[in-house]
Amino acid sequence: MYKILSEIYSNFFQRFLIFISNFICLSYYFNNYNLLRYKFLKIIGININGPVYIDKNFDCYMPKNITIEKYTSLGHYNKIWAFDSVYIGPFVQTAFGLVIVAGSHSKTDYAPLDNQSVIIEGYNWIGANVTIIGGVRIGKGAIIAAGSLVNKNVEPYAIYGGIPAKFISYREPSDEIYTLFGKFKI
Repeated sequence: MYKILSEIYSNFFQRFLIFISNFICLSYYFNNYNLLRYKFLKIIGININGPVYIDKNFDCYMPKNITIEKYTSLGHYNKIWAFDSVYIGPFVQTAFGLVIVAGSHSKTDYAPLDNQSVIIEGYNWIGANVTIIGGVRIGKGAIIAAGSLVNKNVEPYAIYGGIPAKFISYREPSDEIYTLFGKFKI
């Protein structure tokens, strides 16, 4: 009974901090408001390694399974359901409405499946309203077109799009990257 009450309290506390953090996301730059929001998200258990920008109405489930690396920018209404681990590498930029579901269940008895993590290696652009499901690795520098459903691995520096996402072409790696935090040499 104590364990159940503890989980209910912990989940309520996490949801409350996410709710509060959505009201202090007021600027596109890493200022004092974003610093406060950043601290709220770390308190609930998200492993944030360096400056990141997480826009308004971000939502997550099981935040202790989420790692976000430096100079990543998550857009409006991004949602991460981390039943398994979610790793978002450095310099990832996402648009409006990204949904990541790291987890699935068997078709017969609905038991949770293993190996349903989501890995976004870094230096990626992910367009608006993209859904990424468990067991997927998105390679370094890959681009995901808006409105796509990613249900299989994406090669490095590839452009994928559609439902389900399919290979479109490769892109040339750049030696510079532009982010909300400035311009960086790669």
